[in-house]
Amino acid sequence: MLNTKSIRISLLTLLIASFALGQVTISPTSLFVDSQKRFQTLLIMNPSPVAQEIKLSWEFGYPKTDEAGDITFIYNDEEKAAVNSAAEWIRGFPKNFILEPGTRQTIRVTVKAPRGLADGTYWARLKTTSSPMSPPVGSSLDGGVSANITFQFNQITGVFYRHGDLSTGISIASVRAEVEDNKLQIFSNYSKSGNSPFLGTMAVSVFDANGKNVLTEQNLVSIYYDGLRRLDMDAQNLPGGSYEYEVTFSSGRGDIPDSDIVSAPTVKARGSFIKP
Repeated sequence: MLNTKSIRISLLTLLIASFALGQVTISPTSLFVDSQKRFQTLLIMNPSPVAQEIKLSWEFGYPKTDEAGDITFIYNDEEKAAVNSAAEWIRGFPKNFILEPGTRQTIRVTVKAPRGLADGTYWARLKTTSSPMSPPVGSSLDGGVSANITFQFNQITGVFYRHGDLSTGISIASVRAEVEDNKLQIFSNYSKSGNSPFLGTMAVSVFDANGKNVLTEQNLVSIYYDGLRRLDMDAQNLPGGSYEYEVTFSSGRGDIPDSDIVSAPTVKARGSFIKP
């Protein structure tokens, strides 16, 4: 008789093992090229104990938020791709290869932009697909039941091509706050200006009735088009009462060098909320 609990535990073990074996490390997480620097290098490392089959592919995509502020990636927007995509003329070499355990591979990313390109930043998503070269993870369970699992892992690297005079900016149309179960959510509706993505930080500071800063949080943001952003904050330690908050969008972020950031003026907006 099969022990279903043992089967579940064994399958979970297989899933964890397969996940660990299928990961490679990629550095950096974003690449920037331009007409003066038409190639960059990307490093893919294999820290796992098994060889990895690596495949590179390119897509145009961007993050989009819904009315609840949840982020999804859009990959099938042909209208925006026709204006902003670099997926057809940015390439990485080698494209397909085997990465042995403990080794690394340098990828040369090159660009061949078309003539007559309008000023602005164009982008693509480099998708790195890795899968273990070892036989599929398998286990013979009680009663002759076996499990064979093979996973592919996709990791995304943003690649940006900058051309000519660049500009970007954010204007905040409105802000609002929602408090529920000690969770504070700050929503900001904004418009993006300029010809380049806004790569920066969204920060929120909360002030009590005496003007004292009692809570601060920030998130990195990559903004490509008009939209909405949500920042979640833990309000458990805030006593009931009235509060004001300030939302700040500023260009620049810790994971991207300042030299690769299109700078923009810092913008702020204020609002208030009552915690029951």
